[in-house]
Amino acid sequence: MNVLVVDDNEFVADSLAFLLDCIGHHAVMAHDGETALELLHAGAFDLVFLDENLPGINGSAVALSLLDRPVFPRPFVASMTGDSDSNEEFARLFDVCLHKPFSLEMLMRVIEDARSNSNASCLLAA
Repeated sequence: MNVLVVDDNEFVADSLAFLLDCIGHHAVMAHDGETALELLHAGAFDLVFLDENLPGINGSAVALSLLDRPVFPRPFVASMTGDSDSNEEFARLFDVCLHKPFSLEMLMRVIEDARSNSNASCLLAA
C-alpha cells in the first residue's frame, strides 16, 4: 500500500516510515499539514497516519479538508495523538484514532482495516 506518514517529530515519522517500508509498503513522509495536503492532492495514498499536533495546519484541519475537498481514491485516515482528551467531533474526522505510543499489533490492525476498506471501495466501484 502507498502510505503517507505525517508527524512533525522527525524521529517518529522516520521510524514509522521505515517500519512500513520493511513490511512491504511504500511510505512517504510529511512533517507539517500544508505539505500533507499537497501530497494528498498530488498522489494516491491508501492509508494516512496523521499526527494531530502539527505546525501550521493541524491534523484535524487536514482531515476536515479531505472531507470538504475529497481526493480519489479516498485514503483510510488514522489519527495519531498523545492527547487523551480527544472528543467525538475529533473522532468523526478519522477512520481510526491511535493514541501514542501504539503497539506493533495495533499498527498491523490499522493496516488490515485500511486494506479491507480499500478492497470494499474497489468492489463498490466495480
